[in-house]
Amino acid sequence: MTPAPPGKTVLVVEDERVVAKDLQHTLVRLGYRVPVTVASAEDAIRAVAEECPDIVLMDIRIKGELDGIETARILRRRFDVPVVYLTAYADSETVARAKSTEPLGYLLKPVKLDELRTTLEVALHKYEMERRLREREQWFSTTLRSIGDAVVSTDAGGRVTFMNPVAESLTGWTTTEARGRHVSEVVNLVDEKTQAQLENPISSALRSGRVIHVDGSLVAREGHRRAIADSAAPIVGDDGSTVGAVMVFRDVSDQRKVQHDLELTDRLASLGTMVASVAHEINNPLTLVLGGIGMALEELKRRKRELGSPQWLEELTTTLSQAEYGSRQIRNIVSDLRTLSRPPSSGAAIDVRRVLGWAIEAAAHELRGRVRVTTSFAKTPRVKADETRLGQVFVNLLVNAAQSMASCARDTAKLELTTAVAPDGLVVVEIVDSGTGIPPELLDKIFDPFFTTKKDSGGTGLGLSICKGIVGSLGGTISVESAVGVGTTFRIALLPATDDVHPAPSIPPPPAEQVARVLFIDDEPMILKLAQRLLGAQHDVVLAEGAEAALEHLSNDSRFDVVFCDVLMPGFSGIDLHEQLLLRFPELAPRVVFVSASAFTARSVDFLSSVPNRCISKPFERGQLEQTVVKILREQGARAS
Repeated sequence: MTPAPPGKTVLVVEDERVVAKDLQHTLVRLGYRVPVTVASAEDAIRAVAEECPDIVLMDIRIKGELDGIETARILRRRFDVPVVYLTAYADSETVARAKSTEPLGYLLKPVKLDELRTTLEVALHKYEMERRLREREQWFSTTLRSIGDAVVSTDAGGRVTFMNPVAESLTGWTTTEARGRHVSEVVNLVDEKTQAQLENPISSALRSGRVIHVDGSLVAREGHRRAIADSAAPIVGDDGSTVGAVMVFRDVSDQRKVQHDLELTDRLASLGTMVASVAHEINNPLTLVLGGIGMALEELKRRKRELGSPQWLEELTTTLSQAEYGSRQIRNIVSDLRTLSRPPSSGAAIDVRRVLGWAIEAAAHELRGRVRVTTSFAKTPRVKADETRLGQVFVNLLVNAAQSMASCARDTAKLELTTAVAPDGLVVVEIVDSGTGIPPELLDKIFDPFFTTKKDSGGTGLGLSICKGIVGSLGGTISVESAVGVGTTFRIALLPATDDVHPAPSIPPPPAEQVARVLFIDDEPMILKLAQRLLGAQHDVVLAEGAEAALEHLSNDSRFDVVFCDVLMPGFSGIDLHEQLLLRFPELAPRVVFVSASAFTARSVDFLSSVPNRCISKPFERGQLEQTVVKILREQGARAS
């Protein structure tokens, strides 16, 4: 006879004393411990609480109000103790009631010894296996609930069976609410860009039998959208059949935003380098164009004084003036693009009300006859800004506002401009339109470079990005509020200019018609010829094609009042020349004025920001070289006096 598992205890619940004693003796012979037998439900519950038996041998008909089936139900619920029924009743109703309590055995009296032994051993083994399985399931469930990713599992039909707290939080569904629903109802995915409905990854995994990558926008129950990513996979049973699927995903909205910002930064860096390089190539010939047009206009003015104003001369002057204006526009476009890689400097103290007035005039072609403009300009402190660049911001916003009201009736198209001082002292400018408004999902994107809603009309998506860069370089902020069908408000907050700006000391003017000795260094022969024409009438100008030629000339004659030097030249650059001047001709180094078509290398940018020398940009305006020479002569005169 096979002995019972060591140390196993059995509680006998039997209301027939003789039968109970017989069972007790039999079980002891089989190797079980049977410390007590009981005859009622109350005694059974008390005995289980005190003795903690491993298994209960339960008669169905026992003393008291509760029979063995109800008693077994209580014991399983309270103590999770396994029960084997031993009864004389086998009718279908009794068996059905007994089955509902999930017994581990059902023996009919009179029971044979081998049947009793086998049933108890199998029941104890089965209960131990179930206990281990429950512990594993509990451990697994606890693990899934504790991990930081969302987990959703389904049966083979795609109906939800489990969700951990992270999944509940992201989807907006509780496990209780979601259980039994099809997963596509709970985990609703759309394409991040097109917002088109995507097939649920769990459905795909169940259909294909393979791992499916998760990538899309999760639409939560309350409507919020979050970018998610990870995978879904089928759950395969021991026999190879698919019994369900599991989807693991995480919220990657923040990572996507960081990635998006990094991509924009890379694109801006590439664009900045490209634009600076192109600007260098454009500005050199543009210098010749603007310089040549300027000299031609000066000559035409002289001819007017001699010949009067014949029509052909007026027409020629008008044509050249338009060409000059167009060339300046090219220069401004290049400068605007360079703002993406290097925002402009802060400038001087200016009145924003005057700049707004100028912007209204500049945008009049978009506003006139279409939009009713009202202004409410409160007195504000001056702000430290570049007047041209700040005006560019206002013009851009006014033109955008006018375009947003293109479809509005004339009596409803309104544009309101206000200035005020915020409680924190910032100067605030608001531009409010009654246009079509901006959808909420686009508000966070309108300042992104290259983002535009006007692709069909040729929009580049750089206007608002440039505006943000300009305002940011001034230490200010630009923000937007909008409602579809109501209108949009742009708010610019700027720092007031400090009051501790002292006027520059007066510098005596140079003697009338003073002639300066000027050395002009450039690697472009035509730029040198232009410089000779612009300065040669008044000053003694020496031209040097390249820095090496300039050093050779300086070795023989270094008596110059002003040295104009291009920064970027092949081989020996203006930076290299400056280093040589510091070593060999230190008195000339402060007199160098650097001329730059575009400082786009890290070395040139760092150099120009580190030296105190003047720097003028190509293409330079007519008279700009002369004015620079006059200023340097004044400073030299002041130092001499």
